[in-house]
Amino acid sequence: KHCWRAGRESDALLRAEGLAEALAKEDDDDSRKLRARCLLRVGDWKLAQQDATPRQQKDAADAFRAAASLDGSSYKAWHAWALANYRAVQRATRRRTDAAALSRPEVRAQLVAAARGFVRALALGTRRRAASAQQDLLNLLNLWFRFGRQPDVEAQLVPRDEEGGAPLDAWLGVLPQLIARVGAGDSSPRSALYQVLARLGARHPQALAYPLALQLKSPRADRAAAARAIIDAGPRRVAARLVEQALLVSEELVRVAILWHEKWHEGLEEASRLYFGDGDVEAMLAILKPLHAELDAGPTTLREASFKQAFGRDLREAARCLGEYENCVEKEQALGLDDTPRRKASDVAEDAAAAAVAADAKAAAKERGDEDEPQSPQSQRAKLRDDADAALNQAWDLYYTVFRRVNKQLPQLTTLELRYVSPALLNARSLELAVPGTYRVDGSAARIARFSPSVHVITSKQRPRRLAMRGEDGREYGFLLKGHEDLRQDERAMQLFGLANALLAKDRRTSEHGHLLIQRYAITPLSQNCGIIGWVPACDTLHALVRDFRDARKVVLNVEHRVMLQLAPDYDALTLPQKVEVFHAALANTAGHDLSKVLWLKSSHSEQWLERRTHYARSLAVMSMVGHILGLGDRHPSNLMLDRRTGKVLHIDFGDCFEVAMHRDKFPERVPFRLTRMLVHAMEVSGVEGTYRLTCERVMRVLRDNRDSLLSMLEAFIHDPLISWRLLGAQEPGDE
Repeated sequence: KHCWRAGRESDALLRAEGLAEALAKEDDDDSRKLRARCLLRVGDWKLAQQDATPRQQKDAADAFRAAASLDGSSYKAWHAWALANYRAVQRATRRRTDAAALSRPEVRAQLVAAARGFVRALALGTRRRAASAQQDLLNLLNLWFRFGRQPDVEAQLVPRDEEGGAPLDAWLGVLPQLIARVGAGDSSPRSALYQVLARLGARHPQALAYPLALQLKSPRADRAAAARAIIDAGPRRVAARLVEQALLVSEELVRVAILWHEKWHEGLEEASRLYFGDGDVEAMLAILKPLHAELDAGPTTLREASFKQAFGRDLREAARCLGEYENCVEKEQALGLDDTPRRKASDVAEDAAAAAVAADAKAAAKERGDEDEPQSPQSQRAKLRDDADAALNQAWDLYYTVFRRVNKQLPQLTTLELRYVSPALLNARSLELAVPGTYRVDGSAARIARFSPSVHVITSKQRPRRLAMRGEDGREYGFLLKGHEDLRQDERAMQLFGLANALLAKDRRTSEHGHLLIQRYAITPLSQNCGIIGWVPACDTLHALVRDFRDARKVVLNVEHRVMLQLAPDYDALTLPQKVEVFHAALANTAGHDLSKVLWLKSSHSEQWLERRTHYARSLAVMSMVGHILGLGDRHPSNLMLDRRTGKVLHIDFGDCFEVAMHRDKFPERVPFRLTRMLVHAMEVSGVEGTYRLTCERVMRVLRDNRDSLLSMLEAFIHDPLISWRLLGAQEPGDE
């Protein structure tokens, strides 16, 4: 080791190889283990050499294989051997297609060796090697998703005798990725995915209850059927009552998250955009018809009954108009002359005026006694189109009336009583189902004792709810129930933060600062547009803190923007350099010390302020670096929270990941992370050149040194259908 650190790499390799050869003559256990350690070091050094040749890479893999055979209980040996073979497979498939690479026997052998090595390493992994074991699991998952159809690879994952293979509990760490593959590939009872999830559900029904309940709500019939089969083969077989409770709670929480008022408000808003903006009648009908079907099915709660009583008559009449429109379209198509696309809503007014003139002319001709000639197909088609447009106009008159009334009622819904919106939740007592986010691998969990009878509605755009569950341990667990938003990507982001925390806790450069960790919270998706988030107590958004600070001092909240408009009333017409000049002038005329003063005023003494300021700078630095790796955007002040007790920065809402915000059409983000003057001023005298920079450098070094683990996680995201659909922006109808 001394020779290697001194730069005498060749000498170090010769000495290590010589020691390994000398130890080969000994036959006791200690000598074999010591020789395995020497071979591990030889393999690591061969790979660490700059521009390692294929021959050196093969020699390193052989050294790792020998080390694993000498010491079968060595996690490092199996991990190194598996990783060497995994990288060899990656190199082979990078130069040619997967099928062409797998046609070569040596690549197939490396593929099977990598899978076997990762499985063995996972079985030997300990808590001390949590980050490396997670890398093994992610690499194994990538092999599975990419080459899982190979029988010899699948045999390593799920042996026929159900003995050996990857430890079943380990798959809980990548459960979201496994669930996302349900229905996306082979989910037959003989597939490895089906067997792993069924066995996992039988051992940990609590862990799979909510994810599989989510898949049952999928609009894709094959995915819902596959999830139902897995539930029947696993969780329902060992805990039928728990499964029924999970399905009930999941369905009722979705009902509370999105009331009929909000469904119709959102649906009518989107349908009007499609019809009046895009002229897409088919897409408009695809939104409105499911809403009418749900209304016709009848209410199940008092709140739904009151909605139907208030708006049912108008909506039934609107549905009748839609039916008339579809009948006219069918008759028009039956004429066989529908060779032009349907007109946009912007053309309907002109056509209606022309139809009125034609009707007046026809009435005048009838008064003169002129007989109508038999209508030609073209005139019949024109009449059918006029009738269809009239039906749509009448329907939208009714929809507009309903939309206005619903829009007035929504702000009044500030508190929801469960006896009106979900009596089933109110009556649910002493459940076997665990409180979301409390289940652990050892089987411990806080079970739900009851739900709080009242739900508070937060007055923001999405109108999320704050609800509480009482656990059987006597604690009250708070949650944020969010509708109109898909939380599955937020769940994936929490996985990456968990890996980053494990890496930071393991490394000596960052472990000595125990608070260099990203604060995480439980996220449980319930459907494709609804989920619950663990409530983080004693936290305020930066927007709320700045707003309260300025309100108390009679300062306008958007004072910077007002100064810009005073300097340049025609700001939008300026060129880019002029806009930048106005922006800098506005900054010069305002202080921007709001956040720093908030930290000072909310501290009871100077020592507490100093501690909070340090925590603030370090937590901001950690999340800046990890967020940059994740490509996290949309970091406005309402998505940054400050812990009132510790001063740590907490991030929420991870919908814009993987640099999506940098590539959007309007207002693309060009910065890697948010570091505005208000955030810098809160660091006080040193600014970014003190604790912040030092922490950023340490965290980035740790992330770079462990790039293999991070790349394994990000590669798993690539194979995740949810992430790939979002990145490609090519979501098909019926896909999620």
